[in-house]
Amino acid sequence: MSATLDIERLSEFFGSCPVCSIPGKIFPIKERFHNLIGPRDKDNSAYVTETIKITLQTHLNEPAGDILVFLTGQSEIEKACDVLYHKAEKIDYRHDVYDSSVEGLLILPLYGSMPTDQQKRIFLPPPKGIRKCVIATNIAATSVTIEGIRYVVDSGFVKQLNHNPRAGLDVLEIVPISKSEAIQRAGRAGRTSSGKCHRIYSEEFWEKCMPDHMIPEIKRTSLTSVVLTLKCLEVNDVIRFPYLDPPEERFILEALRKLYQCSAIDRVGNVTDLGRFIIEFPLTPNLACALIKATSLGCEDLLLPVAAMLSVEHVFIQSGVTQKQKDFENSHKTLSEMVGGDNDFATLSSIFEQCKSSDNPISWCRKHAVHWRAVKSAFSVEKQLRDITHKLKQLKNFPLESHDTSKNELLRRCLCAGFFSNVARRSIGRSFCTMDGNGSVVHIHPSSALFGQETNLEWILFHSVLVTSKIYVRTVCPIRYEWVKDLLPKLHDVDAYELSSVAREEITKEELAKWESREQTKQNSEAHEASLKKMQKRNDDKSISDARERFLHRKQQKLQNISAQQ
Repeated sequence: MSATLDIERLSEFFGSCPVCSIPGKIFPIKERFHNLIGPRDKDNSAYVTETIKITLQTHLNEPAGDILVFLTGQSEIEKACDVLYHKAEKIDYRHDVYDSSVEGLLILPLYGSMPTDQQKRIFLPPPKGIRKCVIATNIAATSVTIEGIRYVVDSGFVKQLNHNPRAGLDVLEIVPISKSEAIQRAGRAGRTSSGKCHRIYSEEFWEKCMPDHMIPEIKRTSLTSVVLTLKCLEVNDVIRFPYLDPPEERFILEALRKLYQCSAIDRVGNVTDLGRFIIEFPLTPNLACALIKATSLGCEDLLLPVAAMLSVEHVFIQSGVTQKQKDFENSHKTLSEMVGGDNDFATLSSIFEQCKSSDNPISWCRKHAVHWRAVKSAFSVEKQLRDITHKLKQLKNFPLESHDTSKNELLRRCLCAGFFSNVARRSIGRSFCTMDGNGSVVHIHPSSALFGQETNLEWILFHSVLVTSKIYVRTVCPIRYEWVKDLLPKLHDVDAYELSSVAREEITKEELAKWESREQTKQNSEAHEASLKKMQKRNDDKSISDARERFLHRKQQKLQNISAQQ
């Protein structure tokens, strides 16, 4: 059921089972390598300019028929649309075009964060004599089929989520597509008639830089949920488990370390009660931990909307048109200011509640430049999560706590319980340094309500990371050090490779005894150090002076009482 599936590997995994292929009807497609991008250009953005160049050439030199252009993301697509629009305005259609029936160019962008009504325009037939040019992300190759496409311009790149173990983060990176993806892109030109695929890269780039198949997600993203699921299924040897595509051992060890840090597993690799609560939620372990903490405090209503909004696509509408984008940004700023203008998590919760209570939620979303489709999905997710929290609260072993803090502080404290590994302290200027042991330098993303307020902040907590020219953190809120000071040491409590025997279910009693001895020594040392500090504090000059004043004050009070009695 996939055009890019590695059929041989899947068949081999299931004992060399037979494969039945049912091809769709595809018209002949001519493919051409333009040799504008080579292996040396793998890590630069030259492909954007070259893609625009080939798109314009296709419009001028090819017979009538619509064009589909593949780029990687919104900013590139908007830039390409803008450049093409200005170039198309200068075309003299009496002399410059090969096909005299082509009298204009209709340029349409397509990416995930566009409003639904704008996305629908790509399916409408263009006016007579006008060529339609759709500039899209990979969504046009995997999720939709656009009628009338006869030409495909393939940039050869895609935006892909990869796990960076050094930084301990999942980051979006621009990488070359696989050969199977390139074939799938070309196939878009042969749906309704014969077509052409213009590849801007060279055959050398095809051979050296493009893998046969896309790297499976299990090999390039965080494995915390996968490993916890296996552990809950009593599969303890998570390294030698027969995966269809075995991930690297370091990714598995990193996942074990993160699970140990959030107390989902213990030192010998057994799943804790908290781990079994976490696995009930269709959320990342960090977000599930935060929601469980809120549920135990009886304030799950604060976290449920936030968890739901973080589980759907980006809720804020963006636009490539400068004036329109400014209007959208003003609307988003107004929404954040309603909750103080200093907490992106609270802004998401406010959007959820306001939209839900609105008489016309679709109109409300349109007015505030918010994706109705995303918020509608969040309503469904919130209901599902609420049912799960209600079920957990009925369990005898579910912990219940009390609180006496404000809602604003409570929300951030619960987030700290789950996202303490996503905490950063202000470093130099407007940058921050993460506390997870990697010491990555990060910056607040311009879309955050806290952008521009960096000099007033000391500690922040973030939800996600975006890597472009810098490492940006998104969805941010300020926190206090005392909320995480007892949690941060857990980030350095155990090394990933100490858990390697746990991953293979080979831990011995000697190893466990050694670890427990080390922990006891550490605790004794900390207790001794605390005692020394206490003694020092009692015996310094200020403490002695304060004690003398208290003694003299008590003595004077006593003398006054005696005088009063006489």
